[in-house]
Amino acid sequence: MFLTSILSLTGALDALRLPTGAAPVRIGFVVLALVLGIGLTVALDRPGPRPYWQMTLLVTLVLMPVVALQASASRVPFVAISRGSAGPLLWLTLATCVALFGLWLFAAHQSDQVPENGSLLFLPAALLVPAILGAPGSLDETSALSMLGESCLVAAVWIFVALLAPANWRPMAGAIALGAQFVVLWMLGQRPVIGHDGGTVVPASAALLLALTALLTVLTPLGALFSRRFFQAVEEETGGPKPASAPARGARRTEGR
Repeated sequence: MFLTSILSLTGALDALRLPTGAAPVRIGFVVLALVLGIGLTVALDRPGPRPYWQMTLLVTLVLMPVVALQASASRVPFVAISRGSAGPLLWLTLATCVALFGLWLFAAHQSDQVPENGSLLFLPAALLVPAILGAPGSLDETSALSMLGESCLVAAVWIFVALLAPANWRPMAGAIALGAQFVVLWMLGQRPVIGHDGGTVVPASAALLLALTALLTVLTPLGALFSRRFFQAVEEETGGPKPASAPARGARRTEGR
């Protein structure tokens, strides 16, 4: 996540002078680095940090574009159900909810052996949603990279500190970080941007996404615990057939058998 933050902020500042235009070359550069990182965890047999690399890749490839499109749709003027112009916003809000829930399932399953770390694994996705919804200006590639870099930087610092701390307070660590980000963004005036003369559906969709993000962050450790027990039960029920007990060598065979 530190690497993603550095590359994203470098791309947002255009320090590498990568080509810009219709193709998201700078985002592709970040994705390439994350894919190489995942490959290194496989080659070096490091399964511990691998879910964090995978989560950051999924956030960059799946969640960030969907949330950016949803936020862009909410900034279009005159979006309201009564005007018949809320269709794209509603569909993109639904797509964002599905993406968030999918990442939550991934975080819960990947952390089922250490459920207390579940909210930490989900933290990059949770921090990105309010950051993009409140991003100032137009939501182009530069703005998206800036919000991705900020979210990954905060997540990286918080995860590093939380993993060094006692395990008994980690289940609430993600919720504390998300709440702190809400407060900081609110104080900086980076609240969800609503288009001119938008209907009630616009702030309602933003409130739904923020509430769902907070709820999933709090429930990730419970989801990880449920995932562990569920797969343990499935493994016990679908285990291989037990070998039949054979009589000892030289023992007399029981009558009727």
